[in-house]
Amino acid sequence: MLNYAETARSSTIVPLVSQSQCQQNTTCPISLSYAIGPIDAAQIVTKHVHLSDGEEFTQLIPTHLPLSILNDPAFRDGYEWNFASEEERGEEEDWTSIVTRLVNHIYTSLTDTSFYRDFDTGEVRPDFLPWQVGWLLRDLTRLAETDRTFAYVGIAHLCFLLPLLTQDRPPSWPGSEPYHAGAQHRRVVKAYRARVRVYREQGKSFAEAQRLALVGNV
Repeated sequence: MLNYAETARSSTIVPLVSQSQCQQNTTCPISLSYAIGPIDAAQIVTKHVHLSDGEEFTQLIPTHLPLSILNDPAFRDGYEWNFASEEERGEEEDWTSIVTRLVNHIYTSLTDTSFYRDFDTGEVRPDFLPWQVGWLLRDLTRLAETDRTFAYVGIAHLCFLLPLLTQDRPPSWPGSEPYHAGAQHRRVVKAYRARVRVYREQGKSFAEAQRLALVGNV
């Protein structure tokens, strides 16, 4: 298994926009009103990453990313390892063209710890989540080059799931509503599929229906 905690490169991250645009909070907002759709572009910061070997690339980072993840070295390692492996990739992965596969890929990547456990104790490696977030955001930054809407849908879903995985249940959360990433992920996917069915029943193609069903999409 790749030891992702060790990276041969070092990097400097230079914001292309004012750092004041980033939310410097340790927690992310979460709302039951969330529905699958693209994140507002104003909630994304574009950063320029310089690697020690001279290579450079731009990286999309949501402003609501918790500082506990943003400041973790594993977060940087995740997107750097991803960038280093780009030339080795073949055809486009199937989750990049179907919305439900996209959000399921985001959820699974953030929660499936099967291959990221300590061999001796069986416990999940503490840098698992920051590394996965960095890796996913590099995937989504690359996707934004060809399909910005889909990439922004993925970033929005990542931001929706992170508080459920990292923060305690807020006092204002309804007692009857499960505060669990899996339950909330399934809830919004079910609602999205219902919206897709409505457009399909109107005679829209699947490709058209899945985009029309995105909340906030035009």
